[in-house]
Amino acid sequence: MKYFLGLKKKPTAIFAATDEMAIGAIHSIQDEGYKVPDDFSIISVDNIRMASMVRPQLTTVAQPMYDLGAVAMRLLTKLMKKENVDNPRVILPHETILRLSVSHVNE
Repeated sequence: MKYFLGLKKKPTAIFAATDEMAIGAIHSIQDEGYKVPDDFSIISVDNIRMASMVRPQLTTVAQPMYDLGAVAMRLLTKLMKKENVDNPRVILPHETILRLSVSHVNE
């Protein structure tokens, strides 16, 4: 986040790979006197418990973590047994949890 804050032309939005990284980004932004979401919108992935506790609350993508592991294990087991895998691409349900870290332009 320090890199982005140091740019002459700063981004208006940040997508973090994890909620923990996004929370760190929020803290860095606030430490430098900027505001989320007024100056930077932040979104990430995981929907950990802290996402709803940080201020502003973090917009995040919730994923079915148990199902991710179960499907991955089933595919891995089939591959290890040299069984046929009809469709190795599996799309599991996910949901964007809209909270206060993103500027809502079209409200």
